[in-house]
Amino acid sequence: MPSHLTMRRLVAFALMSMVAATSHRKIDVHSHFLPDFYQQALREVGYTPEDTTHLQFMDKQNISKSYLSISSPGVYLNVPSVNATKQAIDLSRRINVYASQLKVKYPNKFGFFASLPLPDVNASLVEIEYCFTKLHPKPDGVVFMSNFYGLYLGDPALDPVYEALNALNVTIFEHPNTPCSEAIGAMYNIHSEDSGITFKQWRALNRPLDTRQFAIPILDFPFETARIFQDLFISRIPTRFSHLKWIIPHAGGALLSTMDRIVTYSTCYPGLNLTEDSMKETLARSFYFDLAGPWKLASEIPSLQRWVDYTKILWGTDVPWTPWALGAAVAQAFDAQIGDVFDHEEEIDAVSWHNAEQLFGESC
Repeated sequence: MPSHLTMRRLVAFALMSMVAATSHRKIDVHSHFLPDFYQQALREVGYTPEDTTHLQFMDKQNISKSYLSISSPGVYLNVPSVNATKQAIDLSRRINVYASQLKVKYPNKFGFFASLPLPDVNASLVEIEYCFTKLHPKPDGVVFMSNFYGLYLGDPALDPVYEALNALNVTIFEHPNTPCSEAIGAMYNIHSEDSGITFKQWRALNRPLDTRQFAIPILDFPFETARIFQDLFISRIPTRFSHLKWIIPHAGGALLSTMDRIVTYSTCYPGLNLTEDSMKETLARSFYFDLAGPWKLASEIPSLQRWVDYTKILWGTDVPWTPWALGAAVAQAFDAQIGDVFDHEEEIDAVSWHNAEQLFGESC
């Protein structure tokens, strides 16, 4: 979470560029939720979540529907061990049942992405089967952290999970997480006894400048998003599991500035050899990008549109981890700026809500 001073500065940044504007109808695909039992679990490992007032926020910002997910650090809250795995399995089930019940209560207001107890692959397969065959209503997709204690999204160990989700034509919403090196990840696994290391100590093992750059989302999250995107393509996940749809958050994070490098250096990997055209073809088939974050739309959206057209851009807030006041300021800045990017109301509506409506196959 940003500090109060940082939040005030970010709100001021968003408000500086605002003018009086029509409030566009919106669908929020990057929105989080914090059940009471999950908030308590977070506090036990050192996080300080903010209480939610989600429906009021949606009403004020003309958000007709929000697709909810559990944000970083996900449901696996402690360094991997036998006990941590049991806790993650229980927490993911409680969260998914809670989210389904919320969808029953507010069917026109909320959808959700299911959480899985990764890095435990077998337990995650059980949860996928439960969520998509036993839960009613079922999830609208699943949320993946960018890594699960060093298990990154291109790892072959995840193939059974992809196979199960691919058979169901699932949408995967990726969310960045604290980075983890392969070496540190290998030191702790789901079959280990409790390590005695705290989450804060584990994070410092993996994260440069952890004592000074305390706000992980500022740099680590954008870099994680770029890292997992490359990993997906190096591992050929989008072509091997072509029925999956992916939502990449935060306008791609650091991805757009590195995309040409990913394409150019793909020749270093035997048989890969990505081209700009082949990359665009895969993106058009399988990928969406959300706009969550305090972006200048006039520069961010044109950068995205080099790789995807407007039909692959979604709107999001990142509340409540992005504090409500900042989420409101960013929503209002979007209303003020989106007309400077697109000339046609059809394009504005597509980014604001229609693309999400089509992705999830329902009238929201």
